[in-house]
Amino acid sequence: MMFLLFVVISAILWSVLSLNEEEQYDLRMPLKITHVPDSVTLISTGPEALSASLTAKGTQLLKMTLGNVPTVNVDFRAYRSNGALHLTATDLKGLVRAATGGSQVSVVYPDSLLIPYTTHEGYRMPVTADYKVTAGPQAALVGRPRLSVDTVGVYTASNALPDNFQAVTTEPIRLLGLDNTTTRRVKLIGPAGSRVIPDSVDITFEVEPLIFKSRKVVIEPVNVPDNIKLITFPAQIDVFYMVPMSQYTSGESRFRVVADYRKISPTSGNVKLTLMNVPDKFQNVHLSADSAEYIIERH
Repeated sequence: MMFLLFVVISAILWSVLSLNEEEQYDLRMPLKITHVPDSVTLISTGPEALSASLTAKGTQLLKMTLGNVPTVNVDFRAYRSNGALHLTATDLKGLVRAATGGSQVSVVYPDSLLIPYTTHEGYRMPVTADYKVTAGPQAALVGRPRLSVDTVGVYTASNALPDNFQAVTTEPIRLLGLDNTTTRRVKLIGPAGSRVIPDSVDITFEVEPLIFKSRKVVIEPVNVPDNIKLITFPAQIDVFYMVPMSQYTSGESRFRVVADYRKISPTSGNVKLTLMNVPDKFQNVHLSADSAEYIIERH
């Protein structure tokens, strides 16, 4: 028991002495810009955090690592100059030193900050989607993609936009084989040196299952001379297709199935059939047969 007691006392003394010694430690600290007026828009939000190499007592380092990591606060009012926030390495080291309770700061990264800002109200610009999306074999895309916002604000330090800039675009979206309605959060791309607010949007692609459907269509003879009558057997033919579920009960589309007199094959005794006026919303559209028998009547 006496031995264990002395071991505990020795451990406590060793811990106290160790914590009082100065050590070097690398710390990543959140960066926050404060006191920004409502009339001011920062063109860049700056880095999310600063990386600093500190020399401090063990008690200080233990408090910073086990507790809340201190935040480096940059006062907009103190560092604004000529349309930008400008902080040198000395400024950043001073802010880190203040945030860490007087620790010695040997290195800070980034070693300087230059963040332009503007008081211009900005420009309202439309948003266009840059996408290439396909549905799975048993599904179909319905309508155009939906954006959570259709206009955004664009801010520049020069208070002007390029002459050829017409709209803010999303980052490229590439999705293949979608079977269900899908929503993605995507970044927005503005002109160089600008800031877009909001900087990202939700884009939704509506996907519905395809339903099998069929209908009979009368075969129409075309390109027939005036003194000739072309009669096909059968007179009607089945058209098979797949349609999005929400449009299954909608009005019938006006398919046309034509028998071209000029495509008659005398050797086979058949005339080729061609399907026309197929809506884009229908998929896998085909005829029950690609030709029909015929007779020719002369007047």
